[in-house]
Amino acid sequence: MMNHHPTYVEIDIDAFSHNMSQIRSKVGNETKILAMLKADAYGHGLVKLTEEALKNGADMIGVGSVEEGVELREKGIFSPVLVMVGIFEDNVERVVSCNLSVVIYSYQIAEALSNTAREKDVSVHIKVDTGMGRIGITPDEVVPFFRKIAGLKNISIQGILTHLAVAYEKDNRFTDNQISIFKEIVNRLSVEGFHIPLVHCFNSAAIINYQASHFNFNMVRPGIILYGSFPSYDLKGGLDLKPVMTWKTRIAQLKSVPRGRSLSYGRTYFAPRDSIIATMPIGYADGYSRFLSNRVKVIVKGKKVPQVGRICMDMCMIDVTDVPDIKVGDEVILLGKGGEEEITSEEIAEIMGTISYEVYCRIDKRVPRVYVRNGRVE
Repeated sequence: MMNHHPTYVEIDIDAFSHNMSQIRSKVGNETKILAMLKADAYGHGLVKLTEEALKNGADMIGVGSVEEGVELREKGIFSPVLVMVGIFEDNVERVVSCNLSVVIYSYQIAEALSNTAREKDVSVHIKVDTGMGRIGITPDEVVPFFRKIAGLKNISIQGILTHLAVAYEKDNRFTDNQISIFKEIVNRLSVEGFHIPLVHCFNSAAIINYQASHFNFNMVRPGIILYGSFPSYDLKGGLDLKPVMTWKTRIAQLKSVPRGRSLSYGRTYFAPRDSIIATMPIGYADGYSRFLSNRVKVIVKGKKVPQVGRICMDMCMIDVTDVPDIKVGDEVILLGKGGEEEITSEEIAEIMGTISYEVYCRIDKRVPRVYVRNGRVE
C-alpha cells in the first residue's frame, strides 16, 4: 500500500511488540496486563494496536470512553475492555449492550447498570482515591461501598484499582504511602469476605520501579511505555524500549530568501544570511504545536535543521541552506530517527513545556497512520 498523503505517522508494529515483550518480562507470566490504549492508543491508532496488544499477550484493554469501547466491538474485537474514566447514566445502555467493563465510584451508576443489565452481569472495577485526588471513593468509604454494590443484582465486582500520582519521581515516599494504603484496603476487604479477582495500581512508572507481584497486585496498567517513551527522564533506561512512532512530511516548495527577510505571521524570524527555506504541508491543525515555532528542529537527509518562523495552521518552514542536493518532495522527519539523528517526543515535549504523552495525543486524526511490520507497510 502506498501512502499518498504528504504528512503521515508511521507506526512500527515490531517496536510495539518488542515493548510488550519487555513489559511481560518485567512483570512475569502470572501478572495480567491491562494495556492502556485510551485516547486512540495515545494517538497511535486504537483498533490496530488493540489487535497487536492482544496478539502479544495483553489480557485486557483500557479505553478512555464508552465510544472507544463501542468502536472496538464494532470492529469485531470482543476481548475484555475496561472504560477507565467512569460513565454517565446516558452511557449505561451501550455499556451493557456492548459487554464493556467499567470503572465505577458512584452507587447511582452501579444501580443504573444493575437495572439495565437484567439477565446478564456487568463487570465493574471500583476506583479508590489514595492520593491522586481525581476520581474514586475515599479509603473510609471502601467497605460500606463494597457492601452496597455487592447487594445489587447483575453486578460483578471484577476489580479494585487506584492511581499513583508521582510514581515517576525519584522521591518515592508519597508513592510508597499510596501503595501501603491500597494494600491495606485490599487486606481489609479480604477480612470482610470480599475476594476481588483483579487488583491493580501500577502504571508505567511503577512497573519500572516496583514488582507488582511483591505486593500481591495481579494486574498492571502499562501506558506510555507501550509506545517506547518513558514517564520521566529519571526512569529512562529502566526498560529496553523502542519508539513506535515516526512522524514524516515532505518539502512542498523551496525558496531563496535574502538576508534580513522576515518569515511567516508576526515576523518573528529574520533570515540571518542568504538562505534556502523549505515550506512543509504541516501545521498546528495537524498537532504540530505553534509553541514549537522557531524552537524545534527536524531531520532532512540525515541532518538536523531548524524550523523557522511561526508555525501556521497547515504549513511551516525550515532552513535547509546547509543540506546538499535538496529538492521538492524530499522527506522530512518531525519525530523519530533519520540516519544517525533522532528527534524524540521528550525533546518536543520539553520545548512545549509539557510531557511526551501530549505530543502523541495531539496529533490530529487527519494525519494518516501507516503501519509497518518487518520494514513493510501493511
